[in-house]
Amino acid sequence: MMDEFGRFLDATPAITGEAKEAARTRLLQAIREPVPMPPMPSPRRRRPRLAWRLALAASVALAASAGIIAVRGGERPATTPVASVQDLGDKAARSAETDPYEITPSPGRWLYVKQTIAPLRKEPEPEVDRDRRMTLETWHSLDGKQLALDDGRGKLVTQEYGPGITGADLARAPVTPEEMIARIGASVDATPVTEFDDADATRQERIFRTISQLLGEQPLVADVRAALFRALPMIEGVSVRQDAIDAAGRHGVAFDYTGAWERFEIIVSAQDYRFLGTYGESVADRAFNLPGGATRTVKAGTPLVWSARMTAKVVDKPGDQP
Repeated sequence: MMDEFGRFLDATPAITGEAKEAARTRLLQAIREPVPMPPMPSPRRRRPRLAWRLALAASVALAASAGIIAVRGGERPATTPVASVQDLGDKAARSAETDPYEITPSPGRWLYVKQTIAPLRKEPEPEVDRDRRMTLETWHSLDGKQLALDDGRGKLVTQEYGPGITGADLARAPVTPEEMIARIGASVDATPVTEFDDADATRQERIFRTISQLLGEQPLVADVRAALFRALPMIEGVSVRQDAIDAAGRHGVAFDYTGAWERFEIIVSAQDYRFLGTYGESVADRAFNLPGGATRTVKAGTPLVWSARMTAKVVDKPGDQP
């Protein structure tokens, strides 16, 4: 796996303006295209951006050398169900406002994020393995525009990466839930759908996904995190899932959004309502072409992503650990 990933990196040009389309073309050769299903338009699974594909490939390569980490959940802790999605948003926001995890934007510094994730069961199929876990370490620039990670061979690589809007953009006054929706919505509207995205995703779904990415991976000051949690109940279609479990086996409660093809969870602790992780699964059967002409069907209920954020700390440079 590491040799294969190394060949991928060696053959892929630097992500400059001229090389981006060439890199995308090479990447798409490794990602299956959907099988046409007339008379309805063929659905497409959301394509992660190139940097996330690099992160996933690197994590698989690292797991091959370091071994798989098995994680089992303990007993479910005693919790009090939240009354509504508005109640959950308010509780998560109050937790964010008092959380000791603080971010002070500083040029040149990075946010170190350590996650436990469920790896893909079999490349290039999208299903993740519920029974295995691995550790993924990434570094995110405090301007919210770059990602660094180990390439699986002990070398750090840095790529342009981000949700299209930064923590600094969201931190401009006024910092309110309404402004979070307006600014993220404007970013979504201004971002063309590419081959890496789900063309069938609604505007509400794209806003929900962007907030999930911001909370999980981006450096955010406390009032922005609080406003984002209060913004989630304002998105049409968001509901509460009372007993959600992250990839580390921690029980919590989730903001839940179901789109046309996938369902997503943003999971927070049921005790102190801090961000824990994410989960996503398919909600409808879909057929896809694989490289070489084979066809696979992704069944409804197939897990597609499962994560748990274990650590998030500011460090001086990529490669540093707290």
